[in-house]
Amino acid sequence: MITVLKAGPPEVFQRTNMFNDGSGGFSMNTILRLNIYIFRNRLLFIVGIINSDIKKGGYSMSKRLTKWLSVILLMSVFFTACSSTKEAIQYEGDSKMQATITVKYSGGDEAFNFFYGDLFRAKYPNIDVKLINNLEDEPDVLLLSFAKYGEYLDEGKLYDLNNVITDEAFKLENMNQDVIDFVRKRGRGKLYGLPPYFNNQALFYNKDMFDKYNIPYPTDGMTWEEVLQLAKRFPLEDEEGGLYTRSLSDLLSNMQQTKGLERINTKDMKVTVNTDSYKELFETILDANESQALNIFEHDGFAKNDPFIMGQSAMAFEYYSYLNNNIYWAKQERGEDFNLNWNVVTAPVDESNREATPYFFIPTIFAINAKAQNVQAAWEFVKFINGEEFAKIHSRTTTGDIPTRTDYVYNPEGKRMEVFYSNLKMDWAVVSDRDYKKIPINVWDTFNGIVASELKAAAVGVKTIDEALGSIEERGQVLLDKQSVENSMADDK
Repeated sequence: MITVLKAGPPEVFQRTNMFNDGSGGFSMNTILRLNIYIFRNRLLFIVGIINSDIKKGGYSMSKRLTKWLSVILLMSVFFTACSSTKEAIQYEGDSKMQATITVKYSGGDEAFNFFYGDLFRAKYPNIDVKLINNLEDEPDVLLLSFAKYGEYLDEGKLYDLNNVITDEAFKLENMNQDVIDFVRKRGRGKLYGLPPYFNNQALFYNKDMFDKYNIPYPTDGMTWEEVLQLAKRFPLEDEEGGLYTRSLSDLLSNMQQTKGLERINTKDMKVTVNTDSYKELFETILDANESQALNIFEHDGFAKNDPFIMGQSAMAFEYYSYLNNNIYWAKQERGEDFNLNWNVVTAPVDESNREATPYFFIPTIFAINAKAQNVQAAWEFVKFINGEEFAKIHSRTTTGDIPTRTDYVYNPEGKRMEVFYSNLKMDWAVVSDRDYKKIPINVWDTFNGIVASELKAAAVGVKTIDEALGSIEERGQVLLDKQSVENSMADDK
């Protein structure tokens, strides 16, 4: 699955200027061609911004419009003057071969070209890449979620990459070995796909707020209970709070994940929240809420004014994408007025294992179809997207996910980015055995809505914790029983 991130114009121009030193394995003419590809596809994006600015009007908008027009003019002159090169990049598998590969991708041409296609075609102009949506057409390359990767692997649909990972220049050892070992473990010791990115969560903290109240900074390997105790130490003034969270149910989800708890046993289709473990979580969360240690602010994930960004919350528990979607975006918008003095420590852990994080996940795995018509050309594509050149290209700007080649993590301010990719130790065998396919997304959403409403009822005193947990189990089980009947009817057809 590809997540299209909300990013501002500076990221676009950082992408087009990231090759000025000619490094990364591309020839200068390849770099030029790559820039032309990117420029062509970004121009419509910039024009959209200009149109928006014209509609908004005003002095500040006029200044911004002048800036964009100036940049476009300079770039146009550069690309026009230098685009006459006739050099062709030859296909590395066979210098005389013209190849065509098909890629299973449902995100559309524009998103594919933005993330992958433009860069690949710039280096391999004689490999034609076509997108298809129909698996019956047997695409050469598959972009899979981890769940789908396991499903296809078990069905024998994936090509063993150990047959083609023979090029020492690819340097598989330079990819994060925790991530690679995880993928290899799912393949029973073999690699049937490679993930160019992964993601993880960490605890962000505002150094100035901790210094203001003479409270020690959070440290790696803290439990949720320790984090909440730290949050309680901040005085209740100026709308400040210890820990920012989008909702009580969001905090519950994070805490249950640390403890390895599941709301539903998907094997038996039973609700599993009316337990002592969940009661303890409810008590901890409601205690933190009553003490006003929490700063609750609901938004869609792209807010530039959440309490942590605004300097009103000492801590925030977020994914790596929070950097791109929130912190760097706010910094871009506010410029010198943005003074958030932040850093990060590892995500909260369970008392039983302070060295591991349960939040690490892989959004997309690139794999080759076992029935691929052109395995070598398909491998060139998979290899390029997972290679050092691709990682180095994107190291010049922020991205929503963490590059598996973690040497190229974007870190212009020297923050502790290693907390996102160190100690990625988790028993994923448990996760891979969960049959989430039994429960459609809309049913999950409805059930999670039940949990949120009952937790809120307990928070405002309408229900006791025991009553809320009992109601979740009762209402949730009715929902699951209905889904079980529908699953059974579908199986009989």
